[in-house]
Amino acid sequence: MNNNVIAIWGSPSSGKTVTAMKLARELEAKKKNVIIIFADLFCPVVSTVLPSVDVKNRTLGSLLSKPHIKQLDIMQTAIPYPKHEHIAVIGYKNGDNIFTYSEFMAERVAELISQLRQVTDYVIIDCSSVLTEDGFTTIALQQADRVLRLCNVDLKSFSYLSSHLPLISRAKFKTDKHIKVFSNLKPLQEEATFRSVYGDIAYTLPHVKEIESQFYSAGLLDALNGKDAKKYNAEIKKMAREVFDLE
Repeated sequence: MNNNVIAIWGSPSSGKTVTAMKLARELEAKKKNVIIIFADLFCPVVSTVLPSVDVKNRTLGSLLSKPHIKQLDIMQTAIPYPKHEHIAVIGYKNGDNIFTYSEFMAERVAELISQLRQVTDYVIIDCSSVLTEDGFTTIALQQADRVLRLCNVDLKSFSYLSSHLPLISRAKFKTDKHIKVFSNLKPLQEEATFRSVYGDIAYTLPHVKEIESQFYSAGLLDALNGKDAKKYNAEIKKMAREVFDLE
């Protein structure tokens, strides 16, 4: 299997965007081209990671509104990430909402993902947490080669997953194949208790205080330094190598 399309899904504030950006940075270090899709229409991400970039009409909504999606359409929509020649992003712009664009068909999402496979080395889809209102995420969870399911070690995340996993319980979602990740694990949290509840956890991303400042300064593609970042960096490297089948 060519694991070049990865979807990242989990509860609100589970670290989906952070994980997507850090994985993209690791892939870029390997000279791989990456397109990050920010699927959340309820809280558009592009303006938070690229606040100084004028996206104009280069939005995911406009792309999905086309009668057919061609590779050229993708290249014209993708926003190059400044100072990162191997990374581009596609998402909704600031001010977009569920009424901004015409309702798109599931076929457009499948067509987009199929074309993305042809134009870049890797695709990382930062999914929405709102499954019932986001057709893009539900299709992406089916079409992705692998899904990273982010699990926080708290009751809010557990409650979210308990409510939403039944919505994608059909065989086509392959939830039994999801790769579970402990995200933002803080000292003194009951890791063992939640590990027994969630089941097999493949990776553990510890809490790193510096990530919060990077988020607020639009610097999520910056390096993480310091003692508490060593384990995080090592886990991201391991995740990128194993999930994307890097040599």
